[in-house]
Amino acid sequence: MLTVRKACHFHAAHVLSNHAGACKNLHGHTYRVLAEVAQAQGDTADMVIDFHDLLAVLREVVVARFDHAFLYDEGGAGEREIAAVLIKQGMKAVGLPFRTTAENLARHFFRELAGRINVVSVTVYETDDSCAEYREDPAR
Repeated sequence: MLTVRKACHFHAAHVLSNHAGACKNLHGHTYRVLAEVAQAQGDTADMVIDFHDLLAVLREVVVARFDHAFLYDEGGAGEREIAAVLIKQGMKAVGLPFRTTAENLARHFFRELAGRINVVSVTVYETDDSCAEYREDPAR
């Protein structure tokens, strides 16, 4: 199976409510999202996808929505309160139905991309050396 990978970056802030460590405080990351895409079964072409086309999808699905935003868990009262203040001040906030961990973001981006491209895995880097990867079990 042939696969290719393409990365994009975005900057965002978040908090991890009810976390015991320092990440319970408002902080930001320069996220790096790496998408791995596979050639369709039976495809014999020598190119999985044009890198330019793959980057366009990543920019639309990930960067356009999440860059320079406050990412918050819609289920967290404190996070909703922070988001409301930011929105009132004309700032960007993106509510999600889960805690904004790298693990959950990787799963979310995978599912958003899956309807558009033949995605195999999505890796979300919060720092240069800390990342989470999501891939679905092909047997499911």
